[in-house]
Amino acid sequence: MNRRLLAAALVSVTVLAAPATPPAAATRNAQVTAKRGMVASAHALASQAGLEMLKAGGNAVDAAVAAAFAIGVVEPNASGIGGEGMMVIYLAAAGRAVAIDYRSVAPAAADFPDGIPETGHAAVAVPGTVAGLAMAQQKYGSMPLSRVLAPAIRLADEGFVISPTLAGVILDNFDAIKRNAPLARLLCPGGLPLEAGDTLKNPDLGASLRAIAAGGADVFYKGALGGALAAEMAAQGGRLSKADLESYRAIEREPVRGRYRGFDIVSAPPPVGGIALIEILHILDTFDLSKEAPLSPRYVHLAAEAMKRGFADYAAAVGDPDFVTVPVAELLSPGYAKARAAEIKPDAITPKVAAGAVAKQEPPSTTSLSVVDAQGNMVALTQTISDFFGAKVMVDGTGIILNNEMKNFSSRGPNALVPGKRMRTMIAPTMLLKGGTAFAALGTPGAARIVSTMALLVSNLVDFRMGIQEAIEAPRFYARDTEADLSVEGRMPPATTAALAKMGYRIKALRDFDLFFGGAQGIVIDPKTGLRVGGADPRRDGAVAGY
Repeated sequence: MNRRLLAAALVSVTVLAAPATPPAAATRNAQVTAKRGMVASAHALASQAGLEMLKAGGNAVDAAVAAAFAIGVVEPNASGIGGEGMMVIYLAAAGRAVAIDYRSVAPAAADFPDGIPETGHAAVAVPGTVAGLAMAQQKYGSMPLSRVLAPAIRLADEGFVISPTLAGVILDNFDAIKRNAPLARLLCPGGLPLEAGDTLKNPDLGASLRAIAAGGADVFYKGALGGALAAEMAAQGGRLSKADLESYRAIEREPVRGRYRGFDIVSAPPPVGGIALIEILHILDTFDLSKEAPLSPRYVHLAAEAMKRGFADYAAAVGDPDFVTVPVAELLSPGYAKARAAEIKPDAITPKVAAGAVAKQEPPSTTSLSVVDAQGNMVALTQTISDFFGAKVMVDGTGIILNNEMKNFSSRGPNALVPGKRMRTMIAPTMLLKGGTAFAALGTPGAARIVSTMALLVSNLVDFRMGIQEAIEAPRFYARDTEADLSVEGRMPPATTAALAKMGYRIKALRDFDLFFGGAQGIVIDPKTGLRVGGADPRRDGAVAGY
């Protein structure tokens, strides 16, 4: 796709979804409103792919699946069909929510006596994206899989213009990319990394997507594509086999649920981070924040202390629920939140946070998108290949970049490596309901910062009544039980950082809008007007499309 076509696509986004009146606080990106349907993702062309489905009469799942396949083409550093993810769906007519778990799985031959490698063929886990998106489409979509794949195929075949963000990621990973010949030919033709303004085409990926459109997920897991992946692994020392691919299944699960100041929270279940997000919000809910200003010292302190406890319990208790018993009800009970909140001192940090009593009973690159349709159905989806460009391996002739999810297992505990097991990560696509009615769909990438960023987004919307764009752009901070620093964006008020330093915090100041904190997308349904209001993160190439 040339620059003129890309410009036309971007114009169509803004014409179809006119910016609303900016919120009181100035934002880099304009908040966007639409009357019927909306897609918010990390790239304008992926949002446009989802919008194409909505305008053609599709529902939120059709749009989400189309956008998810498309984002894997135009944001190849962060996700794709060689990866995995988790989706939460709210079905408005039925008033119920479901989660689709398409997390990757450890191969049967996974055994690493010398440690799990960070990159290369042995770092690859069984991909789940194709199975998960196909399951969601078959069970809850209204269009054939071939229709929702059409935009992704078109983008792979025709190409798209590389943004400064993608160009920067390619440059940062240049040394690793050039060690894999197929990946280097795609991203570094002529021996030099592609630059902003260049056009990236991946016709091999287009052909792979076209095969899936014609033959369904079985082509990837049991057909020619699966055979190509297995042959590559066998030739290059990978653990993934044809039998691993043939046995893979996406799983429909019950979401985890909680309450925050009158809102119902519906999030992604174990083995991912929704349980930690809800625990953090439950702890924060025990404190009266009605008189706090955003980013006041007390608010940042309480939120940071809640984050540390949520992270500690997550590490101690959460793993693949098919292999370990995760004490979900106990961790998310109001009594447990009160007990954890009682540990927090009002004027001093907790130097070392341990897992709570309940948790002790049990022995980094991503993308997110949100969709709302005219009927009020919602989808929040997060998918990944783990690190940027995953294992730094592309299977020759397929255009498929493979994940490096194996490194997300732990050396021991509930997340220890077992063949056939799903490793945990922090992804946490989430919805808020008010009085049983859909209110917001939210998600973000950001590795360990996913859960802390999601907690801040919910608090910004609920406690400080920010618009969605203001909530996304507000300065972020991050604290974890295993890290000494309180990481903050450079826009944090100096008076707040000074007060926090007196409490004992070691402040680590980052850039004003730092990619370290991810790139959130979100949609809110205005309860008074019914308008869809969308926000996209300037920390990434986020874009909102609606009509």
